[in-house]
Amino acid sequence: MDLKEIQRIINMIYHHGRPLEEARVKHLLFGGESKNVIHELKKFQNPDGGFAHSLEPDLWNPNSSPIQSFVAITILREIEFDVNEPMVNLLVNYLEESFDEENMRWPLLYKSNDDFPHAPWWSYRDDEKGFNPSATIAGFILKYTNPLNKAFKFANKVARQAIDFINTTTENIEVHELKCLLDMMNDVSELFKNYPAYKEAKTKMILHIDNILEKDSSKWFTDYVVKPSALIKTHPSLGSDVFFDQMLIELDLAMQHRNDEGIWDITWSWGDQYPGAAKEAAFIWQGIIAFEYLYLMIKFGLLKLEKTEDNQPILID
Repeated sequence: MDLKEIQRIINMIYHHGRPLEEARVKHLLFGGESKNVIHELKKFQNPDGGFAHSLEPDLWNPNSSPIQSFVAITILREIEFDVNEPMVNLLVNYLEESFDEENMRWPLLYKSNDDFPHAPWWSYRDDEKGFNPSATIAGFILKYTNPLNKAFKFANKVARQAIDFINTTTENIEVHELKCLLDMMNDVSELFKNYPAYKEAKTKMILHIDNILEKDSSKWFTDYVVKPSALIKTHPSLGSDVFFDQMLIELDLAMQHRNDEGIWDITWSWGDQYPGAAKEAAFIWQGIIAFEYLYLMIKFGLLKLEKTEDNQPILID
């Protein structure tokens, strides 16, 4: 990797990204403390413990929702954090209160989404009983919270249903739902390691990934298709060894498919609604996507960090 181009990407994250993305990249590459990421993440948390306020840039609803809280969980997984951190305790309390016991899921959509700018896929409609974002949330709770919590009991039921679904479904799993299931499988790897159905699901997950992965790499950066990074978010993780070569191909192609600013355009659109908000969301997404590619380059060994004499991390080829 050309370090000048990497620095260009970092500079554009600072330009496009929110203070949150700046804190994330400083933590990833330059020894920034995880507490700074927590500090920025807290700005998106409501008093009830849930997250909102466009933490997911395509959804501007200021009311707490599981899907926005799912984004917070994804960021927490990147960093070391204290499980007794007040922000995390508040989040777990919100997840306990927002669980729909009748449907045994955390809701994906809320009617109040329609009162604020949002991408069309976040418009309210009757939920299908899927595992987006419930599987991700369940995995996080099972890995990081006290088994005596009521939320833990909810999460355990969801996770076992999800594993049964992985093992029995004969249809392709939608990419966002599959990503949530992968998150869960990674989080419960220690807790469920001796559970026979979990062992079976690990094998089935590889087949599910392969079934929906776009094999034509020429489409990865021109169309809204499933490329490896849509599912493989770190290494080592479930599937990252199997799809390691494909990830390296994507990361190489990614550097070749940047825009004039040196980062990546998004491959989706809100359509004609809320043009101002959609433009702002796309701008923020460019910073997020750039961070995610740097994160993958570190995790897959294409970028390395060394410490200087004063113990400061630096990037090396």
